[in-house]
Amino acid sequence: MTMLDNAVSSIRLGIEDFKTIPADDARALSAIRNLSAGLLLMFKVKLQELSPADSNEAFLKQHVTTGLDADGNPVWLGKGGQTVDVRTIQERLENLGVKGIDWSLLKKLTNMRNDVEHYYSKLPPSGLAEAMAASFHLIQQFVPRFLDRTPIELLGEDLWKFLTAQEAFYNRELEICKVANKEVPWGHELLKDSVELLQCPACKSPLIKPVALVSPASEIAFACTCCAHSASYAEAAETIATKHYFADLYYALTKGGEAPLEHCSSCGHFSYLTEEFECLLCLEDSPGPACTECGVTLESEIDNDDDMTRLCGMCRYALQAD
Repeated sequence: MTMLDNAVSSIRLGIEDFKTIPADDARALSAIRNLSAGLLLMFKVKLQELSPADSNEAFLKQHVTTGLDADGNPVWLGKGGQTVDVRTIQERLENLGVKGIDWSLLKKLTNMRNDVEHYYSKLPPSGLAEAMAASFHLIQQFVPRFLDRTPIELLGEDLWKFLTAQEAFYNRELEICKVANKEVPWGHELLKDSVELLQCPACKSPLIKPVALVSPASEIAFACTCCAHSASYAEAAETIATKHYFADLYYALTKGGEAPLEHCSSCGHFSYLTEEFECLLCLEDSPGPACTECGVTLESEIDNDDDMTRLCGMCRYALQAD
């Protein structure tokens, strides 16, 4: 069994203990032990991976010494069997380029674990559970970027969905998503003003954010924390617009009348604003209004008071002939 396997097993045991806290407060203590042990092993896996070959896992060991490789070059060598402590884990990972980890969460969890090991804790079981839920965020920060896999791949879909539903994790991740989505250079004011409506096209979770800010903005991809779905900029824009006009779209569907949003006859996305004759994605290259029957772009002026003027010549002729 690898160190990563051991990490996953400990995290799973910690989560199973966590699930039973409402029925048995004492399980909070077991959950802290298992979860903190699993998270520490998870970080140690990266130190193991980064250790040079034939160095006796130097970055993983608490003590290191110098030596010579086969070519006579000086190298660091791991010494003894003791592995790094929490402070050294943070120090070495940051020095090796592992950035963006909220180490205060790990510190809080390990401090509580230390209290538990000394047979007391200043926090009630409910406080322990809240702190553990917040620490789950470490998995989301670390695993995709530094272990090259999704949390779902690491822990399994059911377990990961349970974690993402925890209030402390959810609120923290939601705030990160909101901030990241506001930094996207949305091309249309409607998208900028309604960005809080963005949700995953697959699972409808608001825990979705850009993978990276690239140029042009149309090339930005979005990743869902909950289900790992990858969405394009166009899909994100469609989702925002659909949520923005949901009431009006529902009214048009059930009561009749013109819908405020249609499929663009140029790009094909559900992003064409019918009143503005503008596509949220095509922008200045937006086509004219489209025929409500066949979708072809209309060339003539539109009179919004006359439904027939939203038809192309062929469709108008066909309806009048009927």
